[in-house]
Amino acid sequence: MGRPFKTDKLRREAHRLMAQAGVRKVRLYDARHACLSWMANNGVPDTVVSAWAGHSDLSFTKRVYVHPDPQSLKAGSDKLGELLAG
Repeated sequence: MGRPFKTDKLRREAHRLMAQAGVRKVRLYDARHACLSWMANNGVPDTVVSAWAGHSDLSFTKRVYVHPDPQSLKAGSDKLGELLAG
């Protein structure tokens, strides 16, 4: 209609679409974090992830939005175990 959505209207519409699609209802904020983390952990360059998020500060994107992949954490733990075992 040419007018921006208000935040609560956007949230309600997103939750309606999630229910219609039969997927678990999540907060849009959490979906944003998950999407940015997935992009960063799957080879999308940091500068692209930051730009896609609309951030001008790359370090802000990495610090606030990008969370480590559990598989990467396990691989790091396994590697440390190998190094300590000698």
